[in-house]
Amino acid sequence: MNSKEPIIISGAGPIGTITGYYLSTQGIPVILFDSEETTPRDHRASTVHPTTLDMLAALKITEKIIPQGIISEIFQFRDRFDDRIVAEFDYQALDDLFDHPFALQVEQHKVVNTTHKLAENSAYFTLLRPWQVTNHIQDEDGVTVTAKNPEGETETFRGKYLIGADGGRSITRKIADINFPGFTWGERFVIATTEYDFGTKRGGGHHYRNYVAHPTQWSALIKVAGDDMSGLWRILLPALEKDDSGFKQGSVEWVQHKFVECLPYEDEYNIIDINPYNVHQRVAETFHKGRVLLAGDAAHVNNPLGGMGMNGGIHDGLNLAEKLVDIDRKNGDPETLLSRYDRQRRSMATKYVQAQSIANKKLLEENDINIRRKRLDDLEATSLDKTAARDYLKKSSLWAMLQDAEKVE
Repeated sequence: MNSKEPIIISGAGPIGTITGYYLSTQGIPVILFDSEETTPRDHRASTVHPTTLDMLAALKITEKIIPQGIISEIFQFRDRFDDRIVAEFDYQALDDLFDHPFALQVEQHKVVNTTHKLAENSAYFTLLRPWQVTNHIQDEDGVTVTAKNPEGETETFRGKYLIGADGGRSITRKIADINFPGFTWGERFVIATTEYDFGTKRGGGHHYRNYVAHPTQWSALIKVAGDDMSGLWRILLPALEKDDSGFKQGSVEWVQHKFVECLPYEDEYNIIDINPYNVHQRVAETFHKGRVLLAGDAAHVNNPLGGMGMNGGIHDGLNLAEKLVDIDRKNGDPETLLSRYDRQRRSMATKYVQAQSIANKKLLEENDINIRRKRLDDLEATSLDKTAARDYLKKSSLWAMLQDAEKVE
């Protein structure tokens, strides 16, 4: 590969930015297009797993984001129906595998902006925003990308490869005519934020990551640092198709009603932000089509239970970047390496990211009393068995996924 011709990346969220930054550290020029003028600060991913922290440490990102987040060694499952703590899992049980045996609760925009800051002085890293990629045409030697600049004018760029890291509605994937099979969950999800501290005794004594099972109104509670590091709690709630609350789903009144119902520690909460959205489970039919490559949400989307999306996407991007470096240094055949990327990451997205996130949702929402009790009892038994707990943590931290991926030829 002629290193003077860049890798083009559509999307400058965490996956596109980290992938581009890694390539730039290896002397490969990248051009990133971002349709947003600034990094969105809304309710996006907030958990970075131990595997990902170890990966990002080599790029000096981990040491920069740890002070901006909350270290979470333990995550917890609760059953609101039976009013009990079902299971706790402690990442310290894997301190022999990880340099960072904990999850970091840090908002996505902090990860993105920190990486942008690290990359800004690199001669190999160019970030263009707000630019909108509108088309691409590939040939045997590269890809010609069309994008609209901030003035709405169309410009073209030439690159060796195009990486689509442009989200679940990826223009890159659509133009490449890559199918995106899967399904959309029947209910919407709502994330709401409050300053109320659910970690206090009065607030239920929650850990920084909690998953609460209930037949009709499960929830997840995650604590993040907030911009001022004073702490905010994000609560994830399902907005069921049949709702008898009497309030418009996703409204302040609806959220307040659900908070009091699910978290009966106060009669009223100060709700700061509300974000309702549809949730999909989909995996692209291929992550590699000629010189067009997909990573992150452009390649696979899932529900947020377990924090698999951003982490799986970062793993995609760094796996792909390593192969592009090998191609640049003529250490392997491009088609062989990129086909292996597809085989590794697409199979892992299905086996781990999709399977774990779907299993997490089914565990929390099960309404058959006998099935739910058995599942929760089995989870409790897993947490109390040292070997079984380690295996569970290996899967939930995506360590097992990485080990399996290396076996894929």
